[in-house]
Amino acid sequence: MKSLEALNLELSELNLEIRKLLLNKNSFREGLSDKIAVVTTISTLRERIVTIQREIRQITDGDKY
Repeated sequence: MKSLEALNLELSELNLEIRKLLLNKNSFREGLSDKIAVVTTISTLRERIVTIQREIRQITDGDKY
């Protein structure tokens, strides 16, 4: 199991990657396939974020008991 610090770092990196994708992909010249690819990538990153948040909750809840 990863440490809490490592999980928080990975979480920050994923959020930063999503922000970059959103900021870089606001062009009207892009094709529909490019926009779909960005949405798919962001969805995959969000799924990973949810998994990491679940791991963080397990670690922090485990410390309470």
